[in-house]
Amino acid sequence: MARHIRGLPVEKDLKAAQEETLKTSTMRPNLILKVMFVAMDLVYGSGRSLLKFKSIEILARYPYEAWENSSYHKLTRLYSRTGYTKKNKSDNLVRLIELSRKSQDNEQWHMMIIEDIMRQNKIKQGWFRARLVPRVLAFGYLGLTRLLYGLNPKWSFAMNAKFESHAEHEYMLMVQEHPEWDNEPASTEYFQYYPKQATMADLFRGIGLDERHHMQESLNEYEGLTGKRLS
Repeated sequence: MARHIRGLPVEKDLKAAQEETLKTSTMRPNLILKVMFVAMDLVYGSGRSLLKFKSIEILARYPYEAWENSSYHKLTRLYSRTGYTKKNKSDNLVRLIELSRKSQDNEQWHMMIIEDIMRQNKIKQGWFRARLVPRVLAFGYLGLTRLLYGLNPKWSFAMNAKFESHAEHEYMLMVQEHPEWDNEPASTEYFQYYPKQATMADLFRGIGLDERHHMQESLNEYEGLTGKRLS
């Protein structure tokens, strides 16, 4: 049985969710994502580190921002004309705005929680990897996601599904690499906004599960536009 917090379903058995993820394959990334993942491995190392995941979460918000902003512009065009707009023409835009807001918030809490965990563990960030690289990547990814959605929304939904599939598997693999986290309490001020978990393992399993939900939402949007499942 699942409960809902801020619109995202949260599984009670997070270990089972992790096992389910690890039994599945990651969606095949497109060329853009392949280049991004290689670049991040070059900067942060091929291993799974909290600093790398924080940078991933900085980027993860931008597709949703692109969908939200574009939907607002479309609403403006619908309602700034001499004719009257039928409700069914705006319903899908309003739905996408609400989904995008919810998803942006969720990725934002991931980013803030990870940095807070890093602060508690006194993990050094460094100017180049913590400030310069994320800003450069964010600038490029924001422009790219807006361009893709503007040219053809299905391309944006497809890329985001693959991005989130990668993130889901990486989080679950990171938990697998740290069995000690099952006995390490999780504590952060951001549990004010995010479902409180007792252990570090369940905290990151929950974040990984969020990414699965984001992937599924993107797949649903893709299917709604094309009538086909994304392979």
